[in-house]
Amino acid sequence: QSHEKGHRAVIAGGSFIGMGDAFIADGGSERQFAPLWWRAGRYAQLTVLTSDSPLTINRLTLRPTGFPLAVASHLSLADPPLERVMALCERTLRNCMHETYMDCPYYEQLMYIGDTRIQCLLTYVLSADDRLPRKALQLFDASRLNYTRLPLGAHPSQQGGIIAPFALWWVGMVHDFAMWRGDPAFIRTLLPGVRAVLQRFVGEQDATGLIISPPGWNFYDQAWGDGMPPGGKVGGVSATLNWHVILALHEMATLESWAGEPEFAHWAQRQAQELAERATTIFWDASRQLLADDRDHQAFSEHTQCLAVLGNHLPPAQQTAIAAQLAAGPAPDLQPASGYFTHYVFETYQRLGLGALMLPRLAPWLALADQGFTTCPESFGSTRSDCHAWNAHPLYHAYATMVGIRPAALAFAEIAITPQLGALPATEAVLAHPHGAITVRLASDATGLTGTVTLPPGLSGTFHHATQTQLLHPGLQEITILYGHQSA
Repeated sequence: QSHEKGHRAVIAGGSFIGMGDAFIADGGSERQFAPLWWRAGRYAQLTVLTSDSPLTINRLTLRPTGFPLAVASHLSLADPPLERVMALCERTLRNCMHETYMDCPYYEQLMYIGDTRIQCLLTYVLSADDRLPRKALQLFDASRLNYTRLPLGAHPSQQGGIIAPFALWWVGMVHDFAMWRGDPAFIRTLLPGVRAVLQRFVGEQDATGLIISPPGWNFYDQAWGDGMPPGGKVGGVSATLNWHVILALHEMATLESWAGEPEFAHWAQRQAQELAERATTIFWDASRQLLADDRDHQAFSEHTQCLAVLGNHLPPAQQTAIAAQLAAGPAPDLQPASGYFTHYVFETYQRLGLGALMLPRLAPWLALADQGFTTCPESFGSTRSDCHAWNAHPLYHAYATMVGIRPAALAFAEIAITPQLGALPATEAVLAHPHGAITVRLASDATGLTGTVTLPPGLSGTFHHATQTQLLHPGLQEITILYGHQSA
């Protein structure tokens, strides 16, 4: 019998496979039965087996549970199908928030770093409540009490396990918190762990000075059968991993400078620059105008291009060439990212000003409602988990890439709004900031972009669009960008 899932709302002719609980009635009246731990799922099946005495069921009740996320943000995209996707993403996040974040509420119920980094970003754009991100950062830091000094891939967990690239994503999580929320004292408690992670990676180099893939499961994306890019097996050399280390070193340098540790900042920047020079020399393929995944230039992926762009140490000529390749669309032999890693593709689009490419790549999410989904699945096509928040990142990018609201300085002390609406004619976003609400209303046509921006007290920044820049101040201001005109 096939266990392939069909349309989620169609149950006729299907079979029921799921976890459950067994209760033995003792013959008394007014008994209440409840599981010892909450259950998650789409449907519930009640099976009753009696012997000589009948059983009367008076009532079946469901009691919801989860982290009390107070959403203070609001989004209107003037596109009903796209707004349904955003509602589906928010519902997914909520179902994966409990006493910790969880990869999914049905299966492992584990807090994996790769998933959690995206869940934290979603939390930052939806609410000023940062209690769960703080807890996640602290728990992963505590999990470094193992022989590698790296945080475990998932924690809390009885067994744990090393997923070395997730340790680098944890560094990104610390950087995200510093940018979106701040709190220097809290960040300083995490910096020893950040240093330990990067020192461990930098200390594992081959004769050419490239980082060797460390022990453990070097997972990056389901796009590869075993989740590991070329060279990702232990002892190999992966361009994807090397550019990821460069990105994490850049993030470390930013954090150390903010914390008043210039010596550590200088070490991180020097390591990043030297490693980037070696990686560019070895992996750049002049004929393809792309970075290869391997020394022999036999494999290429979106993953390596994106991490190199995001790492801030790619030479300008190579970055321009990669931008042109990504803008032209993925080549047949360029390994595309899965739904999860598409978050980093969207981050790259935002960095390169290619945000208009985001809408076409949302097609798998737009199809979910017609397939009966009410939450984002773990993967598209044949999927195991129907509720997996690492695929809910389009909601983050609606705020941070489409509308373009992002911190321009640590602790969100300044703002940069860089809208990349693509084909959307209008949008309205209210984003929760520690000082109050940020409100952005925009309309776009062939002549330009107009709207208003309202910032809370104490927040200022810039508005960028079509090579033009407008300074922003607290309070209400009009936005007018006419194409073909330059700002004063």
